[in-house]
Amino acid sequence: MRFRIHPLFFALALLLVLFGQASALLWTFAAVAVHEAGHALAARARAYTVRELTLFPYGAAMGMGEEMDPKSCVIVGAAGPLANLLAAAGVLALWWLVPAAYPFTYGFLRANLFIALFNLLPVYPLDGSRIVGGLAKGSLKAVSRMRRAGIVLSVLLFVLFVVSFFLKAVSFTLGVTAVFLFAGAALDGGRATYVSVLSSGRKNYLAGVVERAVTVSRDTPLGRLFHYVDGRSVTSFRVVEEGGEGEPPRELFRMDERALRDAALSGSLTRTVGEAVSSDEASAVRQGRKTGGGRRGPAQG
Repeated sequence: MRFRIHPLFFALALLLVLFGQASALLWTFAAVAVHEAGHALAARARAYTVRELTLFPYGAAMGMGEEMDPKSCVIVGAAGPLANLLAAAGVLALWWLVPAAYPFTYGFLRANLFIALFNLLPVYPLDGSRIVGGLAKGSLKAVSRMRRAGIVLSVLLFVLFVVSFFLKAVSFTLGVTAVFLFAGAALDGGRATYVSVLSSGRKNYLAGVVERAVTVSRDTPLGRLFHYVDGRSVTSFRVVEEGGEGEPPRELFRMDERALRDAALSGSLTRTVGEAVSSDEASAVRQGRKTGGGRRGPAQG
């Protein structure tokens, strides 16, 4: 994964430190970390991994080049704000148990609520645009409109920032948010944040790729198999049925990464491997050797 912090982030850090808001900066970093952890866990569950992450104060910006199925767009897009809302709920629970923690954790609550609610706005490159894009099934027209909406919103926020000077109630949050939102909406390079863990382009054959076999039970959740898939190896799965006490497990069939991808696309990743293979919609997964009673089925394709 390539990770970089947007240059303007350092300007924000300097600004907050100069105005005595260093604690706000730390809480923002913590809330952004929670936000991105939510995205990453949801993406991994949907068989995607982070390819490149550019960090903004409100999280990582969506990339125009993302190739994610519509359902995953909605799930991954909503996971970040949901993680922040859960963190905020955790802080409220802490206050109920330990009221004395209020002054020390208020900044964390505020940062989580701001990042969650702001990201739900349906403007590019916020998470709301990823959700709407998923519901619109990746419509380029919808994404283009949300990108223009992001530019308009950034200009509006900057105008409000200027007005705050004349009202003698300067809000640097408005100014900083406006700059970052404009940078994400108008100047984004379009690189994808997430990529499928089964994308052949991720295999680094130039550096060498290891072939490996992993033995799993037929009762293993399908989503767990993706934890063994990466760009440094080609993985095949030997699916077994556990025998009785003292008996070795019996091999049922084998799956390669292509078969795993087909099974993942055919239904929920919470299904077990056995359910995915036995279902009609995932019949194509019945590839590779199938053993039982001394017979072998077709070779893995």
